[in-house]
Amino acid sequence: MSKETNNPNLNEPGEPVAGTAQMPVGIMVVLTLLGYIGCYKVDELNANFSARVHAPFGSADEVASLAPSEEELVFGKGKILYANCQGCHQPHGGGTPGTFPPLVGSEWVTGNPQRIAAIVMNGLGGPITVNDNSFNNQMTPVGAAWSDEEIAAVLTYIRSNWGNGAPRVMPEDVADTRATIKKEGQTGPWTVESLKAAFPEE
Repeated sequence: MSKETNNPNLNEPGEPVAGTAQMPVGIMVVLTLLGYIGCYKVDELNANFSARVHAPFGSADEVASLAPSEEELVFGKGKILYANCQGCHQPHGGGTPGTFPPLVGSEWVTGNPQRIAAIVMNGLGGPITVNDNSFNNQMTPVGAAWSDEEIAAVLTYIRSNWGNGAPRVMPEDVADTRATIKKEGQTGPWTVESLKAAFPEE
């Protein structure tokens, strides 16, 4: 038998050495992305450690008391929908001098709610006086495709914001406005005269 076959070291595995294998780039990208999303979600959902979120609650009634009221939910929905209006009337409701009338302190906003609902649904054209200032422009029917609930929400937001202090508009008010519009056969934009005739001041 040769010396090589008698050498016991020939059957032992080799010493481990540091390898050069690398993680695939795709897996590294996925893991990095998951880590980023996880950190973002933790930051987004921690509510700045607000007691309303993290403190223990003693009862279901206590939790319910912290939920937003129906009025607050309607106001919040109206605020979102108002984004369709603020291009002309501005985020502060002050309008654009000489071009688009203000909503702040406007008698058209705080008066008969069916009037402003009709304007939102059909638009308005021709001269109009708001807060003793004259305007002559065209308002598009931004709410033509909105539901009664959506129109009521945005009108509630406008009428109760910026110090206007007018009562909430209900979906039933908007439904009554639709019925009047249909009865009047109004298909295009209102004028001040036609609007006053269809919806007298309360």
